Formats: sequence, structure tokens, C-alpha cells
Amino acid sequence: MTEHFRRKVMKFVTCALIVFAAYIIQTTPGFFEFFGISPILVLPACICIAVFEGEFAGGLFGFIMGLFCDSASETVFGFNALVYLVLCVGAGLLTIYVFRRSTMNIMLLCLGAIFIRSALEFFFSFMLYNYEDLEGFFYTVIAPQIVLTSIFSLPFCVLFRKLHAFFEPDETKE
Repeated sequence: MTEHFRRKVMKFVTCALIVFAAYIIQTTPGFFEFFGISPILVLPACICIAVFEGEFAGGLFGFIMGLFCDSASETVFGFNALVYLVLCVGAGLLTIYVFRRSTMNIMLLCLGAIFIRSALEFFFSFMLYNYEDLEGFFYTVIAPQIVLTSIFSLPFCVLFRKLHAFFEPDETKE
């Protein structure tokens, strides 16, 4: 096994452990809640993986962790997997072809991704069935969850930036 392959395996194992720890924290009831609202931690972590490791790795992590999130959520099974896959591949491609890897751009990508995911969930889970007081639900549950999740995207950005720099060989550093 070459040194490059060993580094890559160790990097992706570490990424998988971090994302799985975020999943456990996210799905533990009452553990990481603020005023009854818990952030979605897995999506910003997968977006950061897509930004630093590329669209294929991000899409793969997004799809697998989306399946995990589907098993713990009340949405249709496969909803999160499909949405996370598309958002992570899109974030990886945008980073390659359009954006630089600055902290502000990564935070904006995470904010956009969580907004798209929350808007789709709100539309397909609540608005389609014409529940009462949808505006109140959006402003008291969905909007605070978007804000809380975007706040927690900064630690993931810093963590995955340091992880990428640590495992990257010296001759290929930017």
C-alpha cells in the first residue's frame, strides 16, 4: 500500500467518523436542542466534505448520510438521500468551477443547501397537505432551524479545512 493511498484511506475514515458523530448528536433526542429546535448537523458536514474532497466524495457521503437521516426522520424514505446527494454534488462542482474555498463561500453554500432542503421538506411534508398555521410553523420551527444550522456550519468548515490540510501531502499543498 502506497503512502498516498494510506493517507487517503485515513482521511476518509476520519471524515466518516466525524460525520457519523454529527449524525448521532443530531438524532439524540433532547441532547443538542436550543429552545426545542435542533440543528441539522449532517448536511453542513457533507457540504464541507464536498468542498474540500470533491463532488464524488461529497455526493457519496451525502447519499449515505441522507439514508441515515431518512431512517431517523419523518419524511419519505429516500428524500434526504436524494436531496443531500444533489446538494453535495452541486456544492462540489460549484467549488471546482465557480467559487474559491473561502470560509465565507463555504458558509454561504451551507446556508443555501440547508435553505433548499428545509424549503423542500416544508413544501412536501406540510404545505402540500394544507395544514393550518403554516406561516407560524415556518417562522417558529423551520426558520430558527435554518439559522441554527448555518451557525454550526462554521465549526465544520474549520474542522474539515484543517483535516484536509493535515492529510494532504506536502508537495500538493496550495
